[in-house]
Amino acid sequence: MRHRTTRQLETIESVLQKAARPLAIAELHAAALERLPGLGIATIYRAVRELSDAGSIVSVTYAGQPQRFEWAVARHHSHFICHTCKRVFDIEAPLDVPLPEKRPKGFLFQGDEVIYYGQCRDCRKRSKK
Repeated sequence: MRHRTTRQLETIESVLQKAARPLAIAELHAAALERLPGLGIATIYRAVRELSDAGSIVSVTYAGQPQRFEWAVARHHSHFICHTCKRVFDIEAPLDVPLPEKRPKGFLFQGDEVIYYGQCRDCRKRSKK
């Protein structure tokens, strides 16, 4: 539950809502600094904790990657991880795949996740030069 809305929190919320991909703390800090110079890293951590506790953002974590955060959305989407720059991108890929017919006895499916790997557009452009 949020106690107060500050200019700092509003800036951080706006960055996360408008981000086209999940952001690591360092990426979130850099983007928020462009809008609000002087914003401290401790403020980013506090805001992330508050927004996470409120259910406004979700954590995106993959092995060997920094923890990232994205605005919580109701729509199903997948992620793409660039092997070169290690950034994680949202992919609009709704899945109409039925649950496995032969699921293990007694198992309850609660969700799924699809991760694509490859090279992002920016890294492909750099590698062609």
